[in-house]
Amino acid sequence: MLPRPVAILLVSALLASAPLVSSGPASASEWWPYDNTRFGYAIELPAEFALAARSDNNDGLTLTPPDQSARLLVFGTHMFDGDFSTEAKIRMRLAKGDGWQISYSKTTSRGMSFSGVRQDRIVYVRGVALCNGGAAFFQMDYPKSAMQRYDAVVMRLARSLHPTEKCISSTQLTKGFSATG
Repeated sequence: MLPRPVAILLVSALLASAPLVSSGPASASEWWPYDNTRFGYAIELPAEFALAARSDNNDGLTLTPPDQSARLLVFGTHMFDGDFSTEAKIRMRLAKGDGWQISYSKTTSRGMSFSGVRQDRIVYVRGVALCNGGAAFFQMDYPKSAMQRYDAVVMRLARSLHPTEKCISSTQLTKGFSATG
């Protein structure tokens, strides 16, 4: 057994070298921007999540926290027939096929969100329509027991996912051309 003063110094040194863990929401400096130029979308990602995989075709990323308790997918895709509401229905059908019981969903012509549960896990999916028949999504799944830890992360991801290009309608394009060509 170590003498008391040595034990106190050892514990103090261990505590000083241990990483600080916060159960509160991450500050702005603890997030980093991800900009996917292939599809034209951007999202802020939590610094605590590390890159687990990058897609071969550069459509997105898979990230996880150090404890591997959650999985975050961020990706762009070409929509079926360029219709966002059809794409949203396909995403929900795929999630249901994977065993997720969808408890919340909302879809508009420019965005969609849904969440659900499967056993002891929660999934949240958010998507936005992009130009030229594309869409960007993030999907995060995590344990129900870590809901408080990850809810703030999901909310920030949902607020930050956005197109980086302003889509121009065909009407706007034709206004730029003169009638004689």
